[in-house]
Amino acid sequence: MKSPIREIFLSAQGEGPYVGYRQLFVRFPKCNLECLYCDTPKDWGPQSKCRVETGPDKFVDYENPLSSEQLLGVIKLYERVHSVSLTGGEPLLYAKFIKELKSSKFPLYLETNMTLPDGAKEVKDVVKYVSGDFKLKNQCDWKGRYDKYFNDMARSFSILRQTSFRDCFCKIIVSEDIDREDMMHAIDQVKDCITELILQPVTPAGGVEAASPKLLLELQDMALEKVENVRIIPQTHKIWGAL
Repeated sequence: MKSPIREIFLSAQGEGPYVGYRQLFVRFPKCNLECLYCDTPKDWGPQSKCRVETGPDKFVDYENPLSSEQLLGVIKLYERVHSVSLTGGEPLLYAKFIKELKSSKFPLYLETNMTLPDGAKEVKDVVKYVSGDFKLKNQCDWKGRYDKYFNDMARSFSILRQTSFRDCFCKIIVSEDIDREDMMHAIDQVKDCITELILQPVTPAGGVEAASPKLLLELQDMALEKVENVRIIPQTHKIWGAL
């Protein structure tokens, strides 16, 4: 099976409980959502090549789409990597392709918006780490279908829940205008599926206002009523200049 891939590069994880771990990032193109704070460039077309980092400031272009065998071969070229981050875009749009990466040299770390439960079923026995977002009602253009997406996110967390093999945590993006009731309703859906909850203050983009420290601490206190482990972690790669 083949899939388009936007880029492959080495860096450190910038978000969530695995922040700072060295990862090989495999970025898929396209997403099924339009989030107000999205910071992923959309200037990618079907004829674009896959940009692969082979060393410091050294890159090679691969023709798209790549086969699963090609990608596994690229992964084998790297050493001293904690895991392979499957990111995007939305990687679960390519769930059948991801399933074919089960023999990866390094564990698979899925970064997903959790709105594609059928894709979650495909990869549940392949990915070892799940960084799952729970998007709130005022954060994306849901085209009047938020109830469906809400249920899909809840289902995906149930499918990809923590097990002895798989770590699953939830990330909620926090802006100053966050709806507290909406947040708590989302937490109720995932509290039994996750090892911890990450409240991630939004990096201002598209007119979205950053959350104040006071608000973040208030929300953390509220969330601790539902989940034992709740941490406030910003996008650290923005801080140390990786992006």
